[in-house]
Amino acid sequence: MKTALLPLLLLLTLLTSPGPQAAVLKDEALQRLLEQGRMDELEREAKQRSGADALAAQVLTQLGGGDKSQLDAAISLAERCTEQHPQSAACHYALGSALGLKAQAGGLLGGLRLVGRVRDSLGKALELDPLMFEARTALQLVYAVVPAVAGGSMDKARQLELSVRSTQPEVAKLLRARLAGQQDRWDEAERELASIRLGEQRGFQNEVLSAWGSLARQWNKADNTAKSRALFERLAQQLPLLAAPVYSLGRVAAEEGKQEEALKHYERSRSLSGAGSLPLEYRIGLAYMGLGDRERARQHLQRFVLERRANPSNVDDARKRLKELG
Repeated sequence: MKTALLPLLLLLTLLTSPGPQAAVLKDEALQRLLEQGRMDELEREAKQRSGADALAAQVLTQLGGGDKSQLDAAISLAERCTEQHPQSAACHYALGSALGLKAQAGGLLGGLRLVGRVRDSLGKALELDPLMFEARTALQLVYAVVPAVAGGSMDKARQLELSVRSTQPEVAKLLRARLAGQQDRWDEAERELASIRLGEQRGFQNEVLSAWGSLARQWNKADNTAKSRALFERLAQQLPLLAAPVYSLGRVAAEEGKQEEALKHYERSRSLSGAGSLPLEYRIGLAYMGLGDRERARQHLQRFVLERRANPSNVDDARKRLKELG
């Protein structure tokens, strides 16, 4: 009975205001480009401006892709940002994000050496701007996944949620859902996500959609793609301007072996907000491979490996596929 109520609860809560939230960038034009994933435009606009937001925005545009020199340059720029603007939460958040990516790429020992700096940077961002939910969710993840010997703490991860239950109740629900997911309590994560009121802030919507995506992957692993499909159909209806739900429908269709349907969803998502942050060329290439269209698969995968901000693991897989295609 409780499970049956979740879809209705989701529909009733999607468009209600989630309460006060703080944008990463105070510059509204730059923040809009960031939320929409229009990174090339954001980079151009940021380079034409000065100040903390302009520097932080430039850092955030460099955080995709697997180019080590690009990431090191982003970290150097973020450090300059914090030095020149020590009271800017955006600068500290950008530095923590860049260091976090370097920690992920550095292997176990390299990553552990950077954990303290990642934690301190995100913590400073949150101290300067307690309403910046991106910094709060990122810091919670650090505390939740890092070993205790390196500074991880489930108590601190929970405290980050407890401290905003009254001021940012919807953010608190998201934090509880993410923490439940980290501990494989998927039913609990689903209940929390279904109760979230998304409101109108695109950045918060994107964070919640990302959390739903993590949950849907668990359903797919359990051969419950029908549940994922129903979820993303509702989200696509309720958030018609966003690319992520439509793209996710493509992923579900591909998981079910329905490659032609997947292609339709991928192509439809191209014109929607946030499409620039999605690996569309990669997924389209895989769909054409599934259909046996080697030439089109090759074309899309070749385009994908040239993208500056492509996910390194996806790029590696795309290159393997290209070798298979000859």
